[in-house]
Amino acid sequence: MLRIAITDDHALFRSTLTFLINDFKDMQVVLDACNGEDLLEKLKTTPVDILLLDLQMPVMDGYETCQKVKELYPQIKIIILTQLSDSNAIRTVIKMKAQGYFTKNTPSDELEEAIWKLEDNGFYFEKGLAPVIKEIQESLELDFDRESEVIQFTERELEIIRLIAGGTRARDIAEKLNISPKTVNAHKHNILQKYNFPDMITAVLYCVKNNIINLDNINLKNR
Repeated sequence: MLRIAITDDHALFRSTLTFLINDFKDMQVVLDACNGEDLLEKLKTTPVDILLLDLQMPVMDGYETCQKVKELYPQIKIIILTQLSDSNAIRTVIKMKAQGYFTKNTPSDELEEAIWKLEDNGFYFEKGLAPVIKEIQESLELDFDRESEVIQFTERELEIIRLIAGGTRARDIAEKLNISPKTVNAHKHNILQKYNFPDMITAVLYCVKNNIINLDNINLKNR
């Protein structure tokens, strides 16, 4: 059972989203909070797997909250769920290593799918945000040490990265490539270790930024 936390300053939205998520298979909302300070206090006593986090809140907004949760509870995976869809907001949360970004107009089945993909160590952006993400890719600063030359990935590594970029889960990657999920996870681990990426999100963004993979083609093929 996935343990979900919701942090949003609108009580009606929290209660509606709680009802929705509790109807998803094998998920339960175990915590809801009205702002970042409220969340951090409740996290002291309530274990959480995935956090759905608004950006615009009083007392402690989503940006500061995301940063604090990443510092104190790095195992918690974060989906931003907000009214904002501008490039500055998306760029900021990518740098903070949030695992997903959705607007509050997202269809419920897309949100459910994204939550499961996060549990599989992937990441997911709302399909409708693809043009905005493409817009910011050239200006995105990637926070890892890298020499100036472009990495030469192996064909298998690129297959894995393309499928992850498209939101494909490890077990579905395994089926598509006719390998085991354990082998898929080994490839992911090797990519991180071999090229000194901190996470697979950064590896994907590196490939997008350097035109190694094409975001438009990925959206068409895998979503």
